[in-house]
Amino acid sequence: MQNAEARVQAEAVWLSDSHLGTRGCRARQLLDFLRSLETRRLYLVGDILDLEAMRSTVYWPPVHGEVLHEIMRLSRQGTRVIYIPGNHDAELRLFDGTDHRLIEFRRRHIHETRCGRRLLVTHGDEFDRDLRVGSMKERLGSAAYRWLVDMDAGVNRVRHRLGYRPVRMASAIKMRVNAALDYIHRYENTAIDYVRAQGLDGIVCGHIHRPAVRRAGDVIYCNDGDWVEHCTALVENREGRLGLVSWDGEAEPELGQVELGAVA
Repeated sequence: MQNAEARVQAEAVWLSDSHLGTRGCRARQLLDFLRSLETRRLYLVGDILDLEAMRSTVYWPPVHGEVLHEIMRLSRQGTRVIYIPGNHDAELRLFDGTDHRLIEFRRRHIHETRCGRRLLVTHGDEFDRDLRVGSMKERLGSAAYRWLVDMDAGVNRVRHRLGYRPVRMASAIKMRVNAALDYIHRYENTAIDYVRAQGLDGIVCGHIHRPAVRRAGDVIYCNDGDWVEHCTALVENREGRLGLVSWDGEAEPELGQVELGAVA
């Protein structure tokens, strides 16, 4: 990859929604990012494996396995790896509270930053219950989104071979649909209200494929994004400040750019 010399040195890193086992997963970018990491803690915040999709169709090129091997390498070299399963790898929630060789499994976890802020780490699909997600309309919307993501993957493989930059039709269409924008807004507010009621300083989640780091009054809301549309991760630097990393190996200006200091 073009950014092989870039390094991300961090206290903690959060990533989610890679959906390994599907065509939409941008595994080469994720592998490149993982190879760049030097971090004390790595949080896998759900939907790393898409076991739900693999029940019907298994797509597993070698690079998907390389991603898992790289996570194991980080663990063997001293990085604490904490896996918090999501709705697409929910079967792994059966291992909640256990440590299997190089990975700890937790349903949710409280992370304390170097600045002393207590952040809830959870995939975030539990908030769908409060938003009454699950109607036929919403299931159809989810199926349409997955179809667009798969189409993106096919189109961009061809564009890459021809030397063109990728297009992100799924993301562009999603952000132009009022219902999707309304869902994202309600989701973020529900997560913020929840951690405020719990007396915590903030939340780190994934699930909605919408990276963000922002304050909402006394609460910090962080979404680490995904590795299908955005290729982003959340990073806490050595001073305890939070920000997003954009790591799109198809777009040179974005490679390895770490926007830290968004929230302290």
